[in-house]
Amino acid sequence: MLKNYIKIAWRVLKKNRLYTGLNIFGLTLGISGFLMIMLFIQDELRYDSYLSDSDSIYRVSTHWGNFNSASYATAPPALGPRMESDIPEVEAVTRILKWNDFTIQPGSGVNKEQVFREEKVYYAEPNFFKVFDMPILAGSKEKALSEPNFIVITESLSRKYFGDISPQEVLGKVLLIGSNDPTPREIAAVIKDIPAQSHMHFDMLVYEPGMYQEIFLMDSWSWPILYTYAKIAEGNQQAVSSKLAQIVENYAMPSLNSEDGSTDYNLQLMPIQDIHLNSHLLREFEANSYESYVYIFSLVAIFVLLLACINFMNLATAKAGLRSMEVGVRKVMGSKKSQLVYQFLTEAFIIVLISIFLSLLVVQLSNSLFNQISGKDLQFNLIGNPMVLVAIPSLLIVLTLLSGFYPAFYLSSFKPLLIMKKQLSVGKNSHAFRNALVVFQFATSLTLIICTLMVQRQMNFIQNTNPGFDKDQLLIIHNDGEIQNHQREDFKGRFASSSHIQSLSFSTGIPMSGQFQMRSFNVQDAVEEQGMNWYEADADYIDTYQINLLAGRNFARTARADSGKVVINQQAAKFFGILDDPVGQILTKNRGEDDEATLEVIGMVEDFNFESFRNEIKPLVIEYMDNYFLRDYITVRVQAGSMESGLAALEEAWKAYEPRVPMNYSFLDQDFARVYQSEMKMADLLKVLTLLSIIIACLGLFGLTAYTTHLRTKEIGIRKVFGASMMEIFMMLSASYLKLICISILFAIPLAIYFMDQWLEEFAYKTGLNIWVMILATISCLALALATIFFQSYKSIQADPVKSLKDE
Repeated sequence: MLKNYIKIAWRVLKKNRLYTGLNIFGLTLGISGFLMIMLFIQDELRYDSYLSDSDSIYRVSTHWGNFNSASYATAPPALGPRMESDIPEVEAVTRILKWNDFTIQPGSGVNKEQVFREEKVYYAEPNFFKVFDMPILAGSKEKALSEPNFIVITESLSRKYFGDISPQEVLGKVLLIGSNDPTPREIAAVIKDIPAQSHMHFDMLVYEPGMYQEIFLMDSWSWPILYTYAKIAEGNQQAVSSKLAQIVENYAMPSLNSEDGSTDYNLQLMPIQDIHLNSHLLREFEANSYESYVYIFSLVAIFVLLLACINFMNLATAKAGLRSMEVGVRKVMGSKKSQLVYQFLTEAFIIVLISIFLSLLVVQLSNSLFNQISGKDLQFNLIGNPMVLVAIPSLLIVLTLLSGFYPAFYLSSFKPLLIMKKQLSVGKNSHAFRNALVVFQFATSLTLIICTLMVQRQMNFIQNTNPGFDKDQLLIIHNDGEIQNHQREDFKGRFASSSHIQSLSFSTGIPMSGQFQMRSFNVQDAVEEQGMNWYEADADYIDTYQINLLAGRNFARTARADSGKVVINQQAAKFFGILDDPVGQILTKNRGEDDEATLEVIGMVEDFNFESFRNEIKPLVIEYMDNYFLRDYITVRVQAGSMESGLAALEEAWKAYEPRVPMNYSFLDQDFARVYQSEMKMADLLKVLTLLSIIIACLGLFGLTAYTTHLRTKEIGIRKVFGASMMEIFMMLSASYLKLICISILFAIPLAIYFMDQWLEEFAYKTGLNIWVMILATISCLALALATIFFQSYKSIQADPVKSLKDE
């Protein structure tokens, strides 16, 4: 029986090539889009799950201040020891410091003479592997960071330095670390490369007992500088959270001189598996994505698949009249309704099966293109991926039932007596349902078009809106002591008369870095303190960034003339209550701490977006850069059209101070764009999904128009004989569909407004909804529908009416 079902179904599908082709093409597009988005979502949900005990690892973040998002992915140095001593539910605590870049020379191997500049090197404590159970290829986790001169490197860094030798052979080799008087460090362990699905990536871990170890030993609660992770057994998270609050009350608040609770300061736990999608704090290791995007893409992928199924149902019910006689004959010959249902479901099964095979091929061939669009490195593995193994048979069953169930029962319900008497009015019962499906298709497509245009508009707003400084033509050099404190003015002097370099500034903070330090500030003699973003800068900073100075003056260019002076932004002035008269006000920094200082306000700048457009501008204090010896940045404004020659001049000057160390630099506009990487990926993926939905919806309209035109061939001929013009016939054929599309518009616009309003709420600075975007999307949708109808009906309209009427 099954063999007969398949044989008959194949015969029917071959006979109706247009119907079969449209269904297969539409389903292939829908399934392909669905599978690719599922791979993307699977990748997003797998972050940090490569660790065997990832569900018990938590990161502690610091939330300090009364401003939105005044929160840090880091914690103060004093926290780690307190968690170990005061919270027995914590199994292990480890802290990580990301401070500067490293200059490294292998000393042996294929690249022994080459000097490398490594950015992904972290200081770590010996108990790092007690919290992070990372796969190790050589060495011992217990001994890996047990000695001051031991380091841990990744497999890829091992190959980079020593070539293709085994990890065991790398153990014991020495790397020379540092630019001046480098320190030899022994490789004590080699670990597997950290997968892409991790919120942090490093190439080397260093146990530092020297200068930076002082940071680990500080008893400070006002400097959130260390990434702090804890291993907590299941069920103990609430207890640990409560005891963290007690630690804040007992130790942090007295240290911050805020026993009265006037300072908003708390510590929060976050599972590391949640960091990638739910954490967007200052000092994140890397830019994270958003959980809302997972929901958005899941919903859109399902809708794209539904659109393809709707095409199947619409076409099957539309051509019911052509198969009514077949159904009547089968019933007269003794076929049961169940047998007819099985027959029509078999046809749907074959179409879905062919579509799945084709979609697997499409996904495989377009994998590299999809990776470029999504920014991922996804691999479509048919055998090794459990999600794919479950998805394929599930799709086969679900899509067969979803697309074939209604047509099968609708077609099998025809009464044979009415069919034989030609009294069956096919289509009436399904007409309303079919119209509803067409409305759903175009409402979905139009909603996606509007949303895509709005997302693109917001991205253009972010890229083109002035953030309060000029980000173009700015080159950032990452200076880690290569240009030392006493050499800064000499380095800048080299470009005083340069035709390529416009200005140059040293600072400890730059916009969009997300690495700002925080200090506690209050107006002198005021009780209330506030944690604020703070960094140091020289006298050329404001001019180099072209920030607008509203009151007072800039720092003086005379060396050390403005030591102890600060420039603040408007938000800081508002908090201190000195917006009308900021110049000359006295601030106290870190009252009661070892680095307490009294600072004078000499100027106020206009607020500028030193963070993402998602965040409101927060208070900022810029202190005059005086004798700063740790990591800083050199911001260079290059003359327009001189980037290549300006870069060459900078590298030549750099070598005069540090010939061994390569100059590590980036472009601020590219760093700026990298902050919005998730949004850019979302915009690009939405474009692809929107295009798929439009194509699928137009395919359905094409098929419906083909069958309705076929059924009305004689009517078209009669109208032409009586003098109807091409435009009149076209409007007659398209009128019903245009009415449905207009109804779709009424549904789509409110939906798009709702979804976009929700998404734009995530941005503090945004474009808002725009009526012209909706008008453009609506006109585009109508134009596509009309073009589809016209393309399909053109031949019938142009045909000689005699041919369509000659059999009458």
